[in-house]
Amino acid sequence: MIQRKQSLFLLIVALNAVVIFLMPFQELCSDVMHVPITIIPWQVNFQQSTYIYVPFLINLLALIISIFTIFKFKNRVMQYKLANLIILLNVFLIGSYFLYPSSEIPANHYIKYKVAAFYPIFGAIFAYLAAHFIKKDEQLVRSADRIR
Repeated sequence: MIQRKQSLFLLIVALNAVVIFLMPFQELCSDVMHVPITIIPWQVNFQQSTYIYVPFLINLLALIISIFTIFKFKNRVMQYKLANLIILLNVFLIGSYFLYPSSEIPANHYIKYKVAAFYPIFGAIFAYLAAHFIKKDEQLVRSADRIR
């Protein structure tokens, strides 16, 4: 059911999560070296930077749930709850980008955030729009049931 508005919004959320995987979201800069290290989730050596685990897993979970939610169009109540879960995961993803790395980086390094660090905001907005239209569909079906 890709032709429904909420399915299109959930597809946009899934594509947004894929873009987050492919684009750099942070640069690790140092006072000593002048060459910044760009952090892209699929190119990171996980042994060297452990703080990438949390955002990587949250984004992967949001991607999987958004794709799964598209195909749950017959169960609108569950689809609404999963869309709200996607909103929550995107908010946690934003928090993990900005709050978690500060405890893991060395003292003489600092982080510059790239544009992709703000993409989960768009994911949360489109997941909210999907949840809104799912709720409108459910209300429409319930009002039609009352008329019969």
